[in-house]
Amino acid sequence: MEVREARLLAACARAGTLTAAAHALNVSQPAASRTLALIEARLGGAVFERTGRRLALTPLGEAILPRARALVQQSADLAAQARAWRTGEDGALTLGAGPAMAFHLLPMALAAYYRGGRRVRLRVQSGAADTLIDAVRAGALDMAVCDSEPAEGDPALDVTALPGAGVAAAVRPGHPALAGAPLGDFPFVSATPPARMRRPAWPWPSGEASLVCDDYAVLARVCAVSDHVLVAPEPVLARLAGEGALSLASAPFDALTVRPGIITRAGAPDSAAREALRHALISAAGG
Repeated sequence: MEVREARLLAACARAGTLTAAAHALNVSQPAASRTLALIEARLGGAVFERTGRRLALTPLGEAILPRARALVQQSADLAAQARAWRTGEDGALTLGAGPAMAFHLLPMALAAYYRGGRRVRLRVQSGAADTLIDAVRAGALDMAVCDSEPAEGDPALDVTALPGAGVAAAVRPGHPALAGAPLGDFPFVSATPPARMRRPAWPWPSGEASLVCDDYAVLARVCAVSDHVLVAPEPVLARLAGEGALSLASAPFDALTVRPGIITRAGAPDSAAREALRHALISAAGG
């Protein structure tokens, strides 16, 4: 049974006459009559008994009416959901966030995104940029906000650049490095670095972190109770220093700059909810 046929069946049962049902559905009575005849021919029996102009459900009509009403309701629900999706007021999105973005940018962006009662269901996955961008390519994520290097030059992806930042180091208050001890004397920790930062020119000869974790909250706690040095983008360290968790230990490493961006699939279907999220991220980043 088609939705228009189910809609007529429900309207006839509600109105009691074909004329009133046709008027309610804004169709002509002859068209409604033909549709009703088609329904009964397909079902192999009458769904209404006619007494003059009045219609009364037959046992067959009584049996199928609940399903017809359910079909009409499902159609209305589908249209409402599509309308809400187009206007950005409902739906679902999957967002990948690199460690630095998840720590310092995402809270502000999501606060702005949901301001005003937006009902979009958002699933956030945090991880290294390579992994997140591969997930965007595969369609497993709608969007990623992370280091953009793995996406640069890929025609299958669109990249919206966000303001870059330097890289610096931070340690616990009272750490020997704050009194002049060389940073290279102490092990360092970091999130998974982009490929261009795997062998940077910094004080650690091996260039290898003693601990790699894509959660800056965990790394900060480790450094707060040990002599480890946290190497991270400046915005991350500025937040930690502002909260009193760690103290800045050095100026930025001159050769290192993070290049964050918002990555989506080229030619992905337009979504008002996705565009609103993009604008919230750009605004939170100061772009």
